[in-house]
Amino acid sequence: MLLAMIGLLVGFSAILYGAFGLVADDGTAAETLAWLALPMQTVLGVAALIVGYVAIVGERRSGSIKLLLGLPPTRRAVLAAKILGRSAVVVAAVVSTFLVAGALSLAFFGSLPARSWLVLAVATTLFGLAFVGLAVGVSAAVSTRGRAMAIVVGLFASFVALWELIVAGPYYLVHGETPPTDAETWYLAVDGLNPIAAYAGIANDAVAGDVWPLQFGYGLREPEALTMTAAERYPGEAPFYLQEWFGAVVLLAWFAVPLAVGYVRFRRTDL
Repeated sequence: MLLAMIGLLVGFSAILYGAFGLVADDGTAAETLAWLALPMQTVLGVAALIVGYVAIVGERRSGSIKLLLGLPPTRRAVLAAKILGRSAVVVAAVVSTFLVAGALSLAFFGSLPARSWLVLAVATTLFGLAFVGLAVGVSAAVSTRGRAMAIVVGLFASFVALWELIVAGPYYLVHGETPPTDAETWYLAVDGLNPIAAYAGIANDAVAGDVWPLQFGYGLREPEALTMTAAERYPGEAPFYLQEWFGAVVLLAWFAVPLAVGYVRFRRTDL
């Protein structure tokens, strides 16, 4: 898993920097860094889900979980070890990717926007961990690989392809119109619960407005709103939960809450 993830993410980074550094005559280090955040929203999310979704349910289906729990480790210890191991894989892959990206930035452009690079690296790490926590939590909560795969695929599809329908659809039914650019606070808050949108908000702030969430659109949102953060859409001083930095809290919640739910289910399950 570690070698595959490092190869995948570092490969994307090398291709991206090679394309911008060798082909794009007017490309800059900051612009290339912003483009690096775009594929991370899908590539890293999918990779993290693949790494985590069989963490525990795979042991249950093979029967090895009974042997493992016959030894000193408790169910809590097993879940903690699984999440630590999977998280370490994602963190190592992200760190390797950004180290390579930093080296390529210096090689091709002669500079590295250090603050943007560091903030984006931390945000990308949190984004990867959010999907690891989600996948391992689902793996602990269900009894078959098929269910685990169906749930994680369904959730990812909701984040990427169905979120506008899930959030803007009810708004349209209630108000009879699509959400305006300066929509109600509740709508902006709910829309920001998507981990992809949360990551894009942090990345957008880090690289000065060049990152947007990669999501399907169905015409239920104003085109202008697609490239604006929740804080920019709020009329006046935005509350703290609409600020870009709050995306880190959202990502941590996607890491912790599924794990907590999965642990409760795993602890009560008769294996």
